[in-house]
Amino acid sequence: MEKKGNIHAGHRERLTELVLNAGIDNVSDVQAVEYFLTYIFPRGDVNPLAHRLLDEFETFSNIIDADVNDLMRVDGINKRSAQKIVNFGELFYFYTTAKMRRKTIVKCMADLVDIVEDYLRFRNTENMILLGISASGIVSQKRRIKSGSSGHVEISAVELASFLASAKPASLVVAHCHPYGKAMPSENDDNAFVAIRNLCTSCGVNFVDSFIVGEDGVFSQADNRLVRAYCDVEKLKTMFTKK
Repeated sequence: MEKKGNIHAGHRERLTELVLNAGIDNVSDVQAVEYFLTYIFPRGDVNPLAHRLLDEFETFSNIIDADVNDLMRVDGINKRSAQKIVNFGELFYFYTTAKMRRKTIVKCMADLVDIVEDYLRFRNTENMILLGISASGIVSQKRRIKSGSSGHVEISAVELASFLASAKPASLVVAHCHPYGKAMPSENDDNAFVAIRNLCTSCGVNFVDSFIVGEDGVFSQADNRLVRAYCDVEKLKTMFTKK
């Protein structure tokens, strides 16, 4: 006798893909709760349970904020799963407070140079960072892009437009590093600077600068100069070498 296929096979994978592609804000309440429950229950169909939880508590936030004993009154929720749900609320709070603590306020150009230096100075492969800055000077979004080798790193117009659309910054700062090389921009760097500036203009975003971090310092493409110079180690050695 031929076995019938499991109608639920691959459902979790499809749900994960849906949330990833559409965004959690663009799925139904049931799908959002169901997706959350996959972290509580590693196996099985949790769709009916998602319906029961929403019938009882009405919203996702009410589910997370519910008491352990109230959660256990829902069919399918035992003490351990109820505790996990409650603990997720604590994790969400921890995430929010940690994010608040990590907010970086930019007050001057030196603050920007400090940030890109921290991220890029000692990388041994080419990396790029995007900094989305709010109107009040807060670095609200950061994204790092790495080449995976000592070679070239770049961001496409589509990727950059996606970052601007999701981060919604008032201003943008871009920076990348030249591992084991000078901070002087290449022809590709100059072309990228113009392309990024044009894209930001079309999106209504203020393009502050594109920095390059090299062995000799940090170069500002907007000012076309080194805005922070590093000590020449080889020259320093000769100063203290006995003749």
